[in-house]
Amino acid sequence: MADTPNKKPWLVGMHYRMRTVAFAMMFVASALHSTGKSYSPGLWSLLVLLFLIYPHLQYYRACRARKPLEAEMHNLLIDSVLLGLAVAALGFPLWITFSAFLGTISNNTANMNWRGAGKTLLAFPAGALVGYAVSGFTLSPATGWPATFFCIVGLSAYLIAMGNISFARISRLRLTREALRLRETELVDANQTLHRKLQEIDLLQDQLREQANRDALTGLFNRRYLDSTLDRELARCKREGQPLALILIDIDHFKQINDTYGHQAGDEILLQLGMLLGRMARSADVACRYGGEEFLLLMPTMPLEVAIERAEELRLAFGEMIVPFGNFRLKATLSIGVSAYPGHGTFAEELIRHADKALYRAKHSGRNRVEVWDPEAVMSGAQ
Repeated sequence: MADTPNKKPWLVGMHYRMRTVAFAMMFVASALHSTGKSYSPGLWSLLVLLFLIYPHLQYYRACRARKPLEAEMHNLLIDSVLLGLAVAALGFPLWITFSAFLGTISNNTANMNWRGAGKTLLAFPAGALVGYAVSGFTLSPATGWPATFFCIVGLSAYLIAMGNISFARISRLRLTREALRLRETELVDANQTLHRKLQEIDLLQDQLREQANRDALTGLFNRRYLDSTLDRELARCKREGQPLALILIDIDHFKQINDTYGHQAGDEILLQLGMLLGRMARSADVACRYGGEEFLLLMPTMPLEVAIERAEELRLAFGEMIVPFGNFRLKATLSIGVSAYPGHGTFAEELIRHADKALYRAKHSGRNRVEVWDPEAVMSGAQ
C-alpha cells in the first residue's frame, strides 16, 4: 500500500510499541549495571533522553513524515547509531552491548533483509565512535548478575515477541493469500461463465438475426433480407462486369387450393415449393419467399439465357410434384417472370418491377409458363 501523508501505517505503530518497551528495558539494564558505579549526571541525562524520550520523538517524526514507512526505515538505522553510542558511553558492558547489538541487527534484518544487517554493521560501530568522541574511551565489560539476568530474560522476551509478531503477520498474509486465491478462482469461474454467456448471447443474436431474415414456414429468406442483399449483389456484379438474373415465381390458382382444401393444404404446397427452390438453388443464389404465394430466386453472375433454362427446369419439376395431404394428392403449376441485369435494368427496384411485369404476362397468357421481360412488348402494349 502506498504511503499517505499523515496516515500511520501498521508497521510504524508496531515499531513504536516495540521500541518503547525495548529501550525502557535497556534503561533498566543500564540502571542495574550502575550498581556500585558512579554515573555522571550527563550520562544519566543521555540514558534518559535515549531510552525514555527518544522512542516518542521518533514516532512523532515518522507520523509527520510525507512517507512514514521510509522515515521509519531511517529510524531503525538511527536506533543502531544511538545504541552504539550508549554502550560506548557505558564502557561496553558485555550483556548490555550484546543485547543492544543483537536486538537492533535482528530488527533491521527483519525489515530490510540482508541490506539491513550490513547497514547495522556500519551504523552500530559508527555510534560507538561518536560515544568515544563524547565520553572518551572506557572499557568495562563485566556485568553483575542482576543486569546479566535481566538482559538474558529481556533479550529472550524481545526475540520471542518479534517471532510472534512475524508469525501473526505471516498467518495474516497466508490467510489473505488464500482469500485472494479463492477470489481469483471465483473471478476465473465468473469470467468463464460470463464468456459462455456472451457466446450464448452471440449465438442467440445470430439466431434472432437469422430468424428475422427467414420465412417461418418455408425456411427461405424473406423479403427483408432480399432488400439488403439484392442491392449488394447488384453492386458487386456491376463492379466485376458480371450479369445478374431474377426469377419471380407465383403458384397458379393458389387461392382456389386454399378455398377447396384449406389453408393447411396451401401451406404444404408452399413448403414443398420452398424445399424445391432450396435444392435447385446454387450456393451463391438467394431463394426468398417474396410474399404470399410468390417466391423470388436471385442468381448473381447468371446470364439471362441460363436463367431462363433454370426457370423452365423449376416449372417442370414443380409441375410433376404430387403433394400428399390427407386423403388427397395435390398438384399445382407455376407462372414465372424473368428479368436480368444489365439488359432489363440497372437498379434493384427496376429489375423486380420488370420481373413482376413478366410474371403478370405469364399469368395472363395461360399460366404454367415462363415469360421474360421484353421492352418491345411494352412498347407494343403486349406487356
